[in-house]
Amino acid sequence: MTRQRPQPDVVRMLTLIPWLLRRPGASLAATAATFATDEATIRAELEHLDFCGLPGLGGGALFDVTIVGDDVSVRMADELRYPMRPTPHEALRLLLIATAAERVAGSEVPALRSAIAKLHAALGVTPGAVTVLDAEPDSAVLTTRTAIADGVRVRFSYRGRSDAAPAIRTVEPWAVELSEGAWYLHGHDQGAGAARVFRLDRATELVATDEPCVAAVPESLPRPVYEPSEGDLEVHLRLAPAATWLLDAVLADSTEQVGDALHVRLRTGSPEWLARLVLMTAGGAEVVDPPELRERVRSRAQDALDRLRRSGDIGTGEPSP
Repeated sequence: MTRQRPQPDVVRMLTLIPWLLRRPGASLAATAATFATDEATIRAELEHLDFCGLPGLGGGALFDVTIVGDDVSVRMADELRYPMRPTPHEALRLLLIATAAERVAGSEVPALRSAIAKLHAALGVTPGAVTVLDAEPDSAVLTTRTAIADGVRVRFSYRGRSDAAPAIRTVEPWAVELSEGAWYLHGHDQGAGAARVFRLDRATELVATDEPCVAAVPESLPRPVYEPSEGDLEVHLRLAPAATWLLDAVLADSTEQVGDALHVRLRTGSPEWLARLVLMTAGGAEVVDPPELRERVRSRAQDALDRLRRSGDIGTGEPSP
């Protein structure tokens, strides 16, 4: 049986060129390790690149990829020496993510503030014009992160979905993670004697203790998985083709294609997070039901417009006198 060659990964190929241009003579082994694949795949993709280039694809317009032994070099591809510029939506999304990260860890990562300043300058956005509408990071997140750094346990009152009443938990914290709009704590629950994951917005009276952690931290931690439960909000969304990426961030109960629109039904325990997700589609997602979520999205959008008007980055929409 003939073994089929792997299909090239276009995104990786476009990234390979600027990477190799900056590292002439890089080995196949080092290249494969950097791009998390094997040498055979890298070699096959480099062979594809040898037939690519500028429009016309004639003499002098093709990329020149040379493999001598285990060393790779790329010439005549200066057009791709630097990565491609992001679209306005991609750039704005990156700026929002960086701004949100700064709210939590900015004081501890000075390089993050420097990167955000460079983003503002590159995009021509006035500093302060883009902001995250959430309240300041919850003190539980900051307290837990400090406890992890100090290697001590945390104690808090917590009521899980299946608990009849809140209970005091003593936990050796391993990591905090932001997933689908909520902060989660991974740790070893002393009472259960096992690893547990807690949603920090359900933890109250959280404090760091002076008790040292002794449980071994696992090499990897599973991502928190949302499991719909009774009482969660049932939502009906209408997605334009450009907004179907939203399906990567939610757990849909059903989808139905109606004309050009995709109708999605899902449940959520975090309406605020879902409202922000809808806003990120820049009009590509419409809340069909329930009305209270539709109003939440409208209110958030109006709040953002008001902030931009106060900053002077956009007009009021009213005619000049």
